[in-house]
Order: sequence, then C-alpha cells, then structure tokens
Amino acid sequence: MDSEFDIAASLEPTGSVPDRALAELKKLREGRGLTVDRIAHSPSLLSATGTSDPAEALAIIRAALSELGDNDRARALRVDFGLNLEQAILRPPTGREIDYLGDRRSAYATILGYDVKTLSRWSDKTISELRGKLLTDQFDGRIIVAAGVKRRRVTGVEVMQYDQTDTELSRGKTLGFKNPEDTSLPLVLYGFPRDWRPISIGFVVAFLDEDFPRTVSALVADTIIDVGFGHERTPLEIDDGMARCRIDRPRRDQLYGVWWEW
Repeated sequence: MDSEFDIAASLEPTGSVPDRALAELKKLREGRGLTVDRIAHSPSLLSATGTSDPAEALAIIRAALSELGDNDRARALRVDFGLNLEQAILRPPTGREIDYLGDRRSAYATILGYDVKTLSRWSDKTISELRGKLLTDQFDGRIIVAAGVKRRRVTGVEVMQYDQTDTELSRGKTLGFKNPEDTSLPLVLYGFPRDWRPISIGFVVAFLDEDFPRTVSALVADTIIDVGFGHERTPLEIDDGMARCRIDRPRRDQLYGVWWEW
C-alpha cells in the first residue's frame, strides 16, 4: 500500500536563473581544459552530475560526451576540453596546445580545413547539447529515488528525474550509484540542489530477501544530525517486497528519506 503525505512548502517565484553549470562547463574549455582539479572548483557542475566526487563527475561528463557521437562537431568540443587531443590533431600536442584553448582549437581547425570561428560555433552548440544530458539546476518536475536492499544492506540507489509534462514517467534521466561497502545504514536519504523546485519526490525501496524489516517509515529531517530523530515520520507498509511513499511539494531546506528497523 502506498503512503503519501504532503509537506506544505512556500514556493516563491524563481524568476530568470542563470544556468551556472553551463557557465562552468564553458569556463572549463579554457586553460588546460577538463580536469579533475578544475571540476573540484565547479560546484554547480558537480551538482549537475549528481556527485560530490570530482573524479566521478569527470567520468559522468565523459560518458555524456560519448553519447554525442564521434563527428567533427563533437570532436571539436572534446578538443576544447583537452580530451583525446593527440587523436584529433594526428600528432602529439605541443605544450601550448595542452595549456591554451586557442592553440588547441587552431590545431584542430588546420586538420579539418575550417576557420577557428566555425569550430567555436560548433563547440558552443555542442556544449549546450552536453549540458542537456546532465541534471538541471532549475528542475521543477518529479523525482523518484529507488533503492535495493539485500542481506540488510543497501546494494544501490537510482535517482530518476522526470519533467512535469512526462506524466507517464517514460522519458526520465537516471543516475545510478552502487554501494561499494559491505554494510550500510538502514536508510535512504535524499536532498535536492538549492535551485530545484520539484513538485514531488517519490521513494521506492525494494527488499530483495524474505527477511523484511520490522518497521519502515518515511522521514523528514532538517539536518543530517536530525535524521535519527526525524521530526516527522510516517509508517509505511511493505507490499510485494517494496515500501513506497511520495512527498508532495518538498522544501529545499529539508532532507527526505526512508528508514527501516529489523
């Protein structure tokens, strides 16, 4: 049986909010390009990749880049980022080409036989496509957090994001996270970026063994420290091995999750 509860929230008008993640992506074309150290100083981009680990964020961005295909325009953006440079310009890059965007772009323009301005336009268009493959800092749709529990351990979590118009929940973006540890807390917790205004957050926790917990509760907490003493808890039932809940109009200054006990 699903349990739903509505948290009253004051959703003030957001107005026009600059896309800081896109601005940071564009900035990362400069200098030495896309590196772990530079991503570490790009907080909005980290938020858009759904992780606080710069190395993991780089892997996510590279995976999104690969989805753009292997054509001249996609390669132009990779060259701007300093990725696969030797392969693109058909020789080892010079020190200046490693360190400076203009030199990288000029070298690739020579290979293709186009002027640098053309490559710059390609890069601007393709970087917007890349941004579209990442999470948005201005999201106002639905979020679903799904987790699997086996042998009393959370095995992994998926965060799915759907636009308001996607009422069938068929065109979402998904980020998956495996648990590398042998144990875990009996908890799935989620907090969303400060510029998001989601209309709902749904949780689905699948208990994959017959060893079901004694109690399962949806919780709301103001801080991480407050999680164990969540000031609002709603008991959930396990139906067909799963516990579900939905929070309508969640507040950006609170954490939401599901807690269970054996």
